[in-house]
Amino acid sequence: MDDKSVNNFDIPNTSASRTRHRIKWMLLVLASAMQLVRILNVQSSTGETPFLSANDRSRWCTILALTVNGNYVIDDVIAIRDESPPNRRTWYTIDMVQHRGPDGKQHFYSSKPPLLPTIYAGVYWIVRAVTGLTLTSEPFLVARILLILVNLIPLMILWWLFIHWADRLCPSTWQFAALSAFGVFGTFLSTFVITLNNHLPAAFAAAISLWAVEKTVLLGHRGSVWFAVAGFATSFTAANELPAASWVATVGLALALVDLRKTLAVYVPALLPVTVAFFATNYIAHGTWRPAYSQRAVGAKIASFETALPEDLAQLNTKPLVELLRSNGIELSESVVVRKGRREGVWELWDESSQWRIALRIDSANQLGVYHWGDWYDYPNSYWIEGRKKGVDRGEPDRIKYAFHCLIGHHGIVSLTPFWLVSLLGVFKLWKLPTTKTIQPSECLIHPRRIVLLAIFATSVIVVVFYLTRPLEDRNYGGVCCGLRWSFWLIPMWFWLAGHGLASIKSAMGKSIVVIALSVSIFSATYPWSNPWTSPWCYQDSIQN
Repeated sequence: MDDKSVNNFDIPNTSASRTRHRIKWMLLVLASAMQLVRILNVQSSTGETPFLSANDRSRWCTILALTVNGNYVIDDVIAIRDESPPNRRTWYTIDMVQHRGPDGKQHFYSSKPPLLPTIYAGVYWIVRAVTGLTLTSEPFLVARILLILVNLIPLMILWWLFIHWADRLCPSTWQFAALSAFGVFGTFLSTFVITLNNHLPAAFAAAISLWAVEKTVLLGHRGSVWFAVAGFATSFTAANELPAASWVATVGLALALVDLRKTLAVYVPALLPVTVAFFATNYIAHGTWRPAYSQRAVGAKIASFETALPEDLAQLNTKPLVELLRSNGIELSESVVVRKGRREGVWELWDESSQWRIALRIDSANQLGVYHWGDWYDYPNSYWIEGRKKGVDRGEPDRIKYAFHCLIGHHGIVSLTPFWLVSLLGVFKLWKLPTTKTIQPSECLIHPRRIVLLAIFATSVIVVVFYLTRPLEDRNYGGVCCGLRWSFWLIPMWFWLAGHGLASIKSAMGKSIVVIALSVSIFSATYPWSNPWTSPWCYQDSIQN
């Protein structure tokens, strides 16, 4: 079997092809209708808003702030209260940071990278201009319209691509039906359609980039447009999922192996628009190139302060320190206070008058390091201070236990979606296929299918290892969520591998196992029907103890 047969089964215009056609449209219509119903019924647990968690509220806050105030400051937005008792702050979010703004005052901002909410703010601006509706006057109607535009429509396109791959990769109708059903019902991408999130757009962009890679590497299309699509899509994937920078690199290498000149001339420049937009919006929002979520330690060092240090820095004589800072261009009043920071060994010098926050850290016995304040998650009443975090947000101390539950335990990639075992079969089948080429041997020393396979495999390993080796505060399974959401953007790649694996399953026992895996996967994805920001079905008892 050569690459052409693997990737392009010829389905004649017979009853089988007509059956596939009916299955395709039945699945697309049914899945679209189901997800539309979910969007039209979305509302918070308390019923005041259509926002489901602090995570999506964080992005909604940026959207409203941009379109009303023209900036990224969300102070006024998080203060919005419901008019009815108990007058909850219905827009409040814990996914926010605080830092000094251009006006010299401390302000709150979403901790999410601002590029995606900025794009969504543009969509909201159009909706508001056309309908006259606003998020504050008609939050349910406007939010649901936006969810249809930015979530459901891209998801429907993604489903179409999944079914397109299933049609080409699966030789039998039952394989086509099983893979297509998994694509539209069995992944957590469908689960997340009712909430603003970065995982769905990242997966959509990853799928488009994989499609472009497939066209260029496997099917031999060398048009510049495919290199450009790959560059733009991979960069947008990385803009929404930081570890997807590995996908940018592996795709670039895959394309370079088949056409180095176009990779350098087209693919690399196509990375720039999204890259520039990502850092530009971040700088406009925060005055720095670094994303807000990375600001979790002391900042740049200002000076060293030699003095006899008391055991409790709150008793420190601050007058010489104030003079030192003034000499470094930081004007402070005489009424500064020193208070303990959330990080061990870090103290905060706070000046209410000038709104300056300075980090202090003991560097040696009589030497105090003076730093710019760099822990944007440390502010009064912050959820992220030790002792306030709850449940999985406290982090899993045992790395082995964490890895177990991320892979095959209560948040497991495989345990919640066992259909991915078919993807592993696809890895072996693709690697073992005969080495007949669709391109000339002189063009590339590595077989095209192995180029794509290695790009997907390397990216998957890098991403999984990245999250398994995070520090304690990040070992939280993605917070309260229906699955390991950080892996969701890899779903299109694993789906593509599953198509190759499923094509080789023909025995009755194999089919039975596939049906069981498909059923469990659909159940896991459907269980959090009303809110994806809930723990997996197999973790409910654990969090109650």
